[in-house]
Amino acid sequence: MKMHRKVWAIVGLTSCLWLVVEPAVAKRFVVVNGQRLNTGEIQYLERISCTRIPNGRYWLNVRTGIWGYQGSGAQGHIFDRCRARRPSLSERGLLYRPGELLQ
Repeated sequence: MKMHRKVWAIVGLTSCLWLVVEPAVAKRFVVVNGQRLNTGEIQYLERISCTRIPNGRYWLNVRTGIWGYQGSGAQGHIFDRCRARRPSLSERGLLYRPGELLQ
């Protein structure tokens, strides 16, 4: 009898979790070159562009990497955010050597 309660509790929690997670996934609406992207495609595009892609309609020239909002001119290059990242501490010469602070 206790095992049935545990199983139903797990099923209930899983159902509740699905109700919370599913709407969040459904809220994403990204259209590129007239095609609505699925979650995996959006994640891939966010990974290669180093930024979160807001919901919207975009165009992208896949040869050049130039993108823009649907119906408007070019906004930039897809890798602009990746190139504009802040240099690391070591690249800025701000890392300490072991024991350097104790001297």
